[in-house]
Amino acid sequence: MYQLNEETDPATLGPFELLAVLGQGGMGRTYLGRLLPLQRMGPELETYYHLAEPADDSSAGPVLAAVKVVIPSLLDSEDAAANRARFAQEVDAIGTVVDPRVPALLGAEPEAAKPWLAMEYVHGPTLHKMITAKGTFGVGPYAALGLALVDALRAIHGAKMLHRDLKPGNIALGPHGPVVLDFGLAVLQERSSDAALTRTGKPMGTISYMPMEQALDAKHVNEPADIYALGAVLFFAAAGRPPYPHGPLYAAPSYIGVPAAYVPLLAQILVPVESQRPSLNAIEQSLIQLLAQHGLTVEAAAEELRLAVADSGLVPELPESAYADQAPPQVQQKAQQAVDQWAAPDEPHAEEPDLFDEFFAVEEAPPHADEEEEEAPEPGPTIGPAEYVPTLIDSKALPFPSPKDTTTSYRLAPPQPAPAPAPSVSVPSPAALRVAEQLRQAYARSGSL
Repeated sequence: MYQLNEETDPATLGPFELLAVLGQGGMGRTYLGRLLPLQRMGPELETYYHLAEPADDSSAGPVLAAVKVVIPSLLDSEDAAANRARFAQEVDAIGTVVDPRVPALLGAEPEAAKPWLAMEYVHGPTLHKMITAKGTFGVGPYAALGLALVDALRAIHGAKMLHRDLKPGNIALGPHGPVVLDFGLAVLQERSSDAALTRTGKPMGTISYMPMEQALDAKHVNEPADIYALGAVLFFAAAGRPPYPHGPLYAAPSYIGVPAAYVPLLAQILVPVESQRPSLNAIEQSLIQLLAQHGLTVEAAAEELRLAVADSGLVPELPESAYADQAPPQVQQKAQQAVDQWAAPDEPHAEEPDLFDEFFAVEEAPPHADEEEEEAPEPGPTIGPAEYVPTLIDSKALPFPSPKDTTTSYRLAPPQPAPAPAPSVSVPSPAALRVAEQLRQAYARSGSL
């Protein structure tokens, strides 16, 4: 964790205050940030920023986040459009998977001049740093790591996703166990032309932890590719090195230095033929059996791993600003100004009159004489703060709910007995017909029909 460079690093991104630099990779720079309590952060802004409620109780302390920003040089290159699309895909991937073994998406602005995303911060070292500094794992921590990765991949695959870059550097050992990070190479299994950005025959990932089929063609890999990477990570946890440092081979890896109890499972996973690799359920059963053979339970193994991490001295120390009650006034003001001046750049019909206001302005028939007259509703269907359920959607969302959204802030009239047949058919007023046509055209342009 490094201090911010006041000349080059921003102080805020969206509603997040940046506190320190966590690191930098090939795609972006990652900061430690915290969510600021801003005013006038309504549902539209929450949708635009992809904001979601944190998994933990925010009243217990600040909501910390790992805020990733795309490197500026990637936005000025010939592949700028593809880089933006890949970053937006990473936002979608993180938001698609909901599981304790995957950090929650807390916010994102993929279409900003400086695209960023904020995910739940995992306070602990990476597996790579832990093994490199403290040595390989015993049976308890080793099996606990494997079981956590099984859970993570089960959630990722259950969401119809592939990770494609599982490695020790992308696994954080947090206070509640291992968490899988970095979905920069995640891919939707449908592999439609819009969703899959990897070209056929192009390798993507980390060569030391990928199977042969991914080295040959990363676009058409399946779940066994992630299972192979899981085995390669377990090999690293047992030996302190990857099974194939220079890339996958058809020959078996050298098991010198690997405890004999770990070899049977690793030998089943690290095979070149993907159809011969075990399933996640089979790996889970093998790890539980390994624990039983050594007189350990799953709970005891998880506790051993937690204590090993806590006693390692590798858990980074948070800056004092992370515990401050309030952000500096200038930082709070800057973030609030960004919120107050916000307008989605591609928001449809931003300059057109509010069609819902006009619709509700149409004169309606008076209530029945025997009904209690209710207070007039607010113009237009809106989502109140207590009713709003954050969802990950495109930032080009409509400024009003889609036809599928039945949540409204006004009260619906109670059901009434069917009226007697009218002697004649009533014809809508010209104003009502005009507004209905405007609504139909607005929805048609938005693609919601």
